[in-house]
Amino acid sequence: MTNGCNPSNPSSKGGNSSAKKPVAKCPNLAKWTMNCVLCRLCKTAPDMVDQMRKTQTVYKVDRVFFEDPYFDGKTWTTKTFEAGGTSGGNEITVMTNTDCDEAATTLYHETWHSKQPAGMGWPHPSEDDAYYHTELWTIENGLPSQGNPPLRTKDSNGKVVPDKAAIKAHVDAEYPQPSGGAGPDWTIQGHKDGPPPETRWFQRSTSKKVWKASKAGDSYAGPQQVVGKQKMDSSKFRCP
Repeated sequence: MTNGCNPSNPSSKGGNSSAKKPVAKCPNLAKWTMNCVLCRLCKTAPDMVDQMRKTQTVYKVDRVFFEDPYFDGKTWTTKTFEAGGTSGGNEITVMTNTDCDEAATTLYHETWHSKQPAGMGWPHPSEDDAYYHTELWTIENGLPSQGNPPLRTKDSNGKVVPDKAAIKAHVDAEYPQPSGGAGPDWTIQGHKDGPPPETRWFQRSTSKKVWKASKAGDSYAGPQQVVGKQKMDSSKFRCP
């Protein structure tokens, strides 16, 4: 399961003009429709449309969020993570009240997660990988960045490319994760309020579980909560 993408105030700054891009003639409605999303995806990523239709159930939602447990240095509390979309268990959610560009980008990002190998570390490197490849797709097709500030930069030749450092910083800032640089092999799976407060660590490679004193910044994904969930007809995710 992934907390999903968090396209906070997407911005086209640092991007390419869409004037000559395949999606240039696609309408960008304030509230997306199946047709306007397929206009973007079928012209640029028909394989992702096939992946959605064959392996995913897509839901429109009014809101999707997580109450992530978080240790503030003294006590365990929660932080609310407002997601722009999620994926997990062969389900994808995307916000109902979002425009065509953002909906297409969210669907691309979340479908990319379904193509990643099982057991890939989260949020690093799973989110880094999804943000990088989705950002590359948005750049190539003249769509806004997934982040604000943008998750893109220019290389030594002046070409706009995904900014790996900005992507990592975005994931660090937005997603719950262990404190102290524990590394991608370790993740947090639970906690005890105490006293003393403790964090349960899990090592993916060995399935080892260890309780350690909680440190400020320790956090992990809470349960997904959804408002206004509407199932879409997956058979309609089909390109001409």
